[in-house]
Amino acid sequence: MKIQGKICRVFVFLLATSATYTEAQEDWRNIDWGEFMVRIGLSYVAPNDAGTSLKYRVLQQWDLYNTTWELDTAQTWQISGVWRPSDRWGFELMHINSASYGVSLDNFTGNTGSSQIKLGDFKASTTLAFANWYFLDPSYIARPYLGAGINYTDFHTVSISRQFNEYLIDSDMSVAPGSFNMGHSWDWALQGGVDFNLDFRQFQYPLLINLAALYYLSDTDPTVNFPTELGSDRLYAHFDYDPWILNLGVGTKF
Repeated sequence: MKIQGKICRVFVFLLATSATYTEAQEDWRNIDWGEFMVRIGLSYVAPNDAGTSLKYRVLQQWDLYNTTWELDTAQTWQISGVWRPSDRWGFELMHINSASYGVSLDNFTGNTGSSQIKLGDFKASTTLAFANWYFLDPSYIARPYLGAGINYTDFHTVSISRQFNEYLIDSDMSVAPGSFNMGHSWDWALQGGVDFNLDFRQFQYPLLINLAALYYLSDTDPTVNFPTELGSDRLYAHFDYDPWILNLGVGTKF
C-alpha cells in the first residue's frame, strides 16, 4: 500500500507539472511565423543547348559526325512560394512549367543540299528550392536578394521527328520508326532578384512585384532507340541544358 501511495503521489505531481507547463506555452496562433509570399508570373528561358553528336556506344555514325544541337529560347509560366522567418532569410520553392523546345542538328551530312535535320521535340519542367539572403530590412520598398539551392529538371513529352525517322530508315540503320528519350537531372541553382512591396495604403494583402534572374545546371544523356533486323540499337548523346532564366512575377504576402 505504501508503494501504491507513492506511485499515486508521483502521478499527481506529473499531472500538475504538465498542466503548469502547458499553460506556460504560448498559443501557436500568437507565434510570429514571419512572412509568407505567393507569386505567379512569366519566365523567359534561354538554354545553353550544348549537345554532343549522336553516336553508337563505340563507333561514330558518319552522317552525324560533328553535329551540334540547336534550340530556340522558350517562354512559359512559373509559380513560387516564399517563407521569410526573419528579416534577412527566406526559403523559396519554385516551379517553372513545361518550356517547349524543338531540337535541330546542324552540320548534318545525310541529306543532299541541307546541313540541318530536325531531331525532335521535348518539354522541360523544373522545380527549384532556394535559401535567399535579403540585403535590406522590410522598411524598404525594394528588397534585393541572392539565393542558392538545388533543382530537379524533368525532360518530358519527348517525340522524334518524322524527318529523322525517315533518315534512319532510308540509311538502313532502322527497319521501323524509332523513339527519342531524354530523362531527368538533379543539380545546383543560383538566383538574384528584387521584390517590390507596393503596400502604400496598407492593404490586408499588399501587391508584390518580383524580378529575378536564375541560372542552374542541368544535364542528361539522350538516346535515339530504333529496331534493326537483328533486334534493336541506339544512338547516344550528352546534353547540357544549363539555362538562363528571367522571371517576372506578381503576388501577395500574408
